[in-house]
Amino acid sequence: MEPVSIGVLALVTLTLFLMSGVRIAFATAMCGFFGLWLLRGYDPAASLSIQTILGHVINYNLLVLPLFIMMGFFAYYANITRDIYWAARQWLGHLPGGLAVATVVGCAGFAAACGASTASAAVMGRVALPELKKYGYDDKVSTGCVAAGGTMAIMIPPSVLIVIYGFIAEESIGALLLAGILPGLLQAASYVAMLLFRFKLNPSLGRPIEGITWRERFVSLKGIWGMIAIILLVMGSMYTGLATPTEAAGVGALGALLMAAPRLRLKEFIAAMVETVRTTSLIFAIVAGVLIFVHFLGFTGTPAAIAKGITEIDVSPTVILIGILALYLILGMFIDGIGMVLLTVPIILPTIKELGIDPIVFGILVVRMVEIGLMTPPVGLNVYILKGVAKNVSMGDIFRGCGWFVFVDIINVAILVAFPQIILLIPHSMAR
Repeated sequence: MEPVSIGVLALVTLTLFLMSGVRIAFATAMCGFFGLWLLRGYDPAASLSIQTILGHVINYNLLVLPLFIMMGFFAYYANITRDIYWAARQWLGHLPGGLAVATVVGCAGFAAACGASTASAAVMGRVALPELKKYGYDDKVSTGCVAAGGTMAIMIPPSVLIVIYGFIAEESIGALLLAGILPGLLQAASYVAMLLFRFKLNPSLGRPIEGITWRERFVSLKGIWGMIAIILLVMGSMYTGLATPTEAAGVGALGALLMAAPRLRLKEFIAAMVETVRTTSLIFAIVAGVLIFVHFLGFTGTPAAIAKGITEIDVSPTVILIGILALYLILGMFIDGIGMVLLTVPIILPTIKELGIDPIVFGILVVRMVEIGLMTPPVGLNVYILKGVAKNVSMGDIFRGCGWFVFVDIINVAILVAFPQIILLIPHSMAR
């Protein structure tokens, strides 16, 4: 059997494994190892698998993952989430749909301290949903705001998914993190604009808050200044070249710990560290399994064959890019974001480079498609996470509440495809 045929057979087998519920880490490791065994023999397969894992998982650049995750948990246990949401509530609550707008802004603020969308949705759900319920906001709007707002955590730095893409694509992690800033802000601004429009047309969806004084607004800022300073320091040090992403992540984690120290009990500190280890271990297990599989695919020549076949299609690169993004939209309905990026990028990236598309632009677009997948059925991880918080709201209502946000996201993706300069503006201006 030809090596390319073996690679295609492995992809089909992997798909069947995933559809049957096998964990991504185990499915990819098994397919990759047995594929190498078939091509090279048992001893070379075992040796190559071990060397591949050790050679990549101990990569210094991957240290940024646990540090950013730790930063997010310290922010959570220090109740910084509540502080950010409260400040947004005080400043924006008087607008049409003010609490819904404040929820989106609060999610964007917490995204700058937490790189995991599901964690952001769960935390903001506990903070915002009771307040939205108190003021009579429509359940679909309320849950839609939290589910969609939570997705910004994988776009606005620090983003775990962007770091993983940078590692697997061998692109500058610092440039990719900075590239996520403007698309993330565009996403937040478009959500706010859509909510203002909806509530202007239909005020019965929820009433604004009245009677907030200027003194109350300024007092609300005291709980978030430290986090803002940390975020500016982390992003600023990467932008100016004063620190690598790993060093900047270390500064962010230490800063979040110092900020949280006055109200962080020993029990919560231990919980933050345990959760950091648990989350990091899960991600690294997936990375290890996928690395074995990708190494095997490299031997078969499957990615190069796919790239050649796609680039020979007589259409413009933009049309092919749209088709690839549509494929991600479908995959996002069934596979979680980290697994999807790790599995697909090594196969598709050669095609992207052949088409002359900037890998940084492609990375941000992939993350945007993953964000949409977090809100769309049948999987929609953010919706499932939120259902655990909003027990009295049906799954169907939460998905319907996300509909407006998915529509806005698709428009945003179209804007980014048409104007990739939005993505590249900050990375291209950073210190070299």
